[in-house]
Order: sequence, then structure tokens, then C-alpha cells
Amino acid sequence: MLMLALLTYLSVGAQVTQENRNLVFDRSDLRIIERADSILSDPSKWSKQDDRECSDDIEKAKYSLYCALYKASIDISGEYVHRKAAMQVVRFTLEKYEAGRVKEHRLMDWNNHPDTSFDEMKKVLKESIEEVRSKLR
Repeated sequence: MLMLALLTYLSVGAQVTQENRNLVFDRSDLRIIERADSILSDPSKWSKQDDRECSDDIEKAKYSLYCALYKASIDISGEYVHRKAAMQVVRFTLEKYEAGRVKEHRLMDWNNHPDTSFDEMKKVLKESIEEVRSKLR
């Protein structure tokens, strides 16, 4: 069990350190995050049961953070790109609030964790929007 935990930790740590953190944004990145923020307009629209399968979220109009970003990507650019700068800035922003909540998938694990609140999730989106805006100036 200890070995499995160590391997998981090393795998997640390697994934994070291998990511490009020098993001280059365009207007669509800003629009995607703003759209995700509007999709998650109130707590009744937020799903705490993310499974990274978004068709049911879209059907029910109740979205996890990941699926709101997925839907926003489709709405704005017509496609979903997993490592697009818009997605990455949200992942990097939530790391400030991670506090041991993430084991494997940042967006899913953090979204589903009992300590993650709607207000905190909205804060991550707002900070991500501000980060993109500041880089686009």
C-alpha cells in the first residue's frame, strides 16, 4: 500500500513538473474561462460528482468545473483541447487551494473533494480570468 501511494505521488509530481507553465494566451482563452464562469452561475448548476464524462453534465445542465470548461471550450472554439492555456491556467490557479485534495486529476479531484466549496471554485475561475486578462494587456 505504501509503495502504491509513493508511485502515485511520484507520477502526479512528475506530471506537474513536466507541464509548460509559460502559458501564451489568446482572446479565446479568456472567453472560455468567462463562459465556464457563466455556466457555473450559481450552486444549483455545480456538480460535485465529476467523472470526467461530460455528456451527462451537459444533458442535466449541472456541471463539474472540468465539464464547465469542456462545454465552454466547445461553445467558444468548437473543440476541446485538454492542455489549452485556458484549461492550464485554471489547473495552476487551483493548486494554490489544493491543500492535499488532489491525488490524480487536479480538476476532478479538487472539484469532488468535500472541502471544496462553490465560492472557492468561483474564486479560482475569477483569479484565472484576471491572470489571462493581465497577460493579454
